Amino acid sequence: MKRLFSRMSIVRKMVLGYFVIIFVPVITFGFYHNHLMYQSMIEEYAGGKQQIIEQSYANLRIDLLQISSNYGLFQHNSNVIDYLNGAYRYNWEYVYSYQKYIKPLLSGMLYGNDHIRDIRIYKASERVFTAPEHIIDMEALPSNVREELRRLPPGKGLWFCELSESGEWKLAYYQNMYAERFSKHVGVFSVEVDPKLLYSFANTLSNEGRSDVYLLTGDLKSSPPGAREDMIGKMLERPFAYFFLDRKSLLVNHLTIEELGLRAAVVSKTEDVFASTARQRVWLFLMIAGLLLLLSGIYYMLAVSVTKRLSRLARHMRQVGENNFKTLDHRDDQDEIGYLTYTYNSMLQRIDELVNKVQRSELLRKESAYKALQAQVKPHFLYNTLETIRMLAEANDDREVAELAYSFGQFMRYSLSSDHEQFRLSDEVRNIENYMKIQKTRLGSRLTYSISVEADIRQIPCPQFILQPLVENCIVHGLSTIRRKGAIAIRITDDDNRVRVEISDNGAGMPEQRLEEIRRLLNNRLDIKEFSTQDSGLGIYNVSERIKTYYGEDSRLEVDSKPGEGTDFRLYLNKKGMNGHVEPADRG
Repeated sequence: MKRLFSRMSIVRKMVLGYFVIIFVPVITFGFYHNHLMYQSMIEEYAGGKQQIIEQSYANLRIDLLQISSNYGLFQHNSNVIDYLNGAYRYNWEYVYSYQKYIKPLLSGMLYGNDHIRDIRIYKASERVFTAPEHIIDMEALPSNVREELRRLPPGKGLWFCELSESGEWKLAYYQNMYAERFSKHVGVFSVEVDPKLLYSFANTLSNEGRSDVYLLTGDLKSSPPGAREDMIGKMLERPFAYFFLDRKSLLVNHLTIEELGLRAAVVSKTEDVFASTARQRVWLFLMIAGLLLLLSGIYYMLAVSVTKRLSRLARHMRQVGENNFKTLDHRDDQDEIGYLTYTYNSMLQRIDELVNKVQRSELLRKESAYKALQAQVKPHFLYNTLETIRMLAEANDDREVAELAYSFGQFMRYSLSSDHEQFRLSDEVRNIENYMKIQKTRLGSRLTYSISVEADIRQIPCPQFILQPLVENCIVHGLSTIRRKGAIAIRITDDDNRVRVEISDNGAGMPEQRLEEIRRLLNNRLDIKEFSTQDSGLGIYNVSERIKTYYGEDSRLEVDSKPGEGTDFRLYLNKKGMNGHVEPADRG
């Protein structure tokens, strides 16, 4: 070793001494100090996370208390107690009391608290008049709930929480109702709570999806999918504290929801929690390493300065793409590389201007085409609707006229909405329901219809009148020419990539030649100018073009029809194309 060291040049000795005496000790101390600081930050974060979870639980308890406090409004209401205690002799007295005193109270609570889905009172006496949906027989109360309520003293309520087979939480509050100073049991007060309350609580705990949240039963005997057995075992060992798993790579905070008999566990990845801190540490280490190497490598930097500038320019060129025309930052060098960089930046700026100009032109063209296509779709049944309302108003004086007028008013409100207003697919379905009610009134028993929605369409953006022209086509061209009873079925489903809307009728159908022309038109194999529009087809074409413009070219409209059997329309709406549209606020 001594001979090898004696033969080493002075430059190599200095480099070796630099690494052994300065570089390695400094880096080792830095890593050790960072490890201690990291462990301290994890413990501090875990405690803070537990406090946040407990605060969220306190907010949940307030919501539950507000819901359960509605019991007092019924228990201390003399009209409600008289009703349940059988104070009336005739049914009309019950009906009068319910309509005047009880129903307004129920409506006020249902609309005054968004978390309440339904309120029911289970009456103990059979002779008490039954009010549909709100005051029902005690036999309708689940047997397990009845057994629990029998053991409760007056003034105490019961929260009942269970997971249904469909994976949705069912949450309800029950409390006995009494008359004659709590000496006589007259019924059970029940509040069905919207499960969104629990989901909102879980979403708050998840910190916008950054953590996994598990809701378990209080005894921890049943675990939801994804819950680890070692996590449940730790929760039994440490019921009132947080803990770590997988060598502190996972942090588990948990607490007990005493009112509901549930346990909530929040699992967070420590590497995700401290991602920003980790990046700062990496940059700190790189900066220290760069400073240590700077003095020993400055001569090399001078030698390779030209090569480095060229590599930087080449790397930037590889990053240039359709959506990235950012110029390269450079010094005002007067040599050849500086002039090359300046010319390159000028070229990027020019290309960016040309691309933006082309994109703006394309957007304007699509917007104009979209508005032109949308303007062509007009409802052709309004005059028949007005005539039907007039005839019903002259012939009868019943609720049918009012319902028809309401449906027509809702349809007109939707039809005359502003062009700048955003709509959802659920709005379009409601509009179709109003349209079908109007047609059902006009056609009577000749028409039956059904609407099946098997997907969550409340947040799906949608242009106006993409379904109504197809339904109208079914009625005008499919059902109006047959003598048997007509039926229209609408079904909406979805998967990970698209939403499917199927509209079918049992009408006259289309001839094969006409069906082929429509298919060629929808697939852009037939020019619209060459297509006959005297009997049908223009509305179908407009719907097809609008959904392609709105949801993208992957969306389409398909048509199947058999003469004498009916016609099927199928719309496939690409979910990726929906990301480009701003979703409106909830329209109720």
